[in-house]
Amino acid sequence: MRRQATLRSSVIAAAGMLVLAGCAPPAAEAPAASGSSTAIAPAPDATPDVTTPSSTPTSASNGIATGFAVPACEQQVDEAAVQSAFGSDVSFIADVTETWEPVGPAAQEALAGATAAVACLWGVPNSGRGVSIAVADLGDPAADLIAALRDSDAYVESDAEGALLFAADAIETGDVTSSVAYVFDGVAWVSVSGGELADATSAREVALAVHAALRAG
Repeated sequence: MRRQATLRSSVIAAAGMLVLAGCAPPAAEAPAASGSSTAIAPAPDATPDVTTPSSTPTSASNGIATGFAVPACEQQVDEAAVQSAFGSDVSFIADVTETWEPVGPAAQEALAGATAAVACLWGVPNSGRGVSIAVADLGDPAADLIAALRDSDAYVESDAEGALLFAADAIETGDVTSSVAYVFDGVAWVSVSGGELADATSAREVALAVHAALRAG
């Protein structure tokens, strides 16, 4: 599912015209009307402004638009931000896009419909302790997943600079207990989850860092 889209950066150009008004001699007297009439051609329409996408496509109502470039693991977040949240001995381990499963059936269903995703495993090498950090282009805003999170007593919702953030401690999936943070910005979905290394606060901190990097993209 690792399809990537290329961002296009452009600059919106606009031109203006300054009209100077000055004194002029009186206009010559118009000739008397003849038996025939002359049609006056309408003025041409003004050329409309051309708007091109910004580096991270957005819309006013829906945030990040589909088609944004899902960043590779090394571009998602600074190592310093991950280590600040989860510990100085944490490092990037592997791209786990092909095997990653987000926490809960609603999240897994949302991922199944994604147009692109990159999931990354961070952790303490040879310890069995890890955290997954992922970014996905869901194609459409995740209304069903957001509704499921709001229906759950486990998740706390908050605003993340115009995006939605959900965070929870101790979400049980089978025999695994995870802390989770999700950020939704239009069709962009940031997911951070982990067991022993993470709690809701640290997962939230890293999810916000990933989101900030995505917006700055």
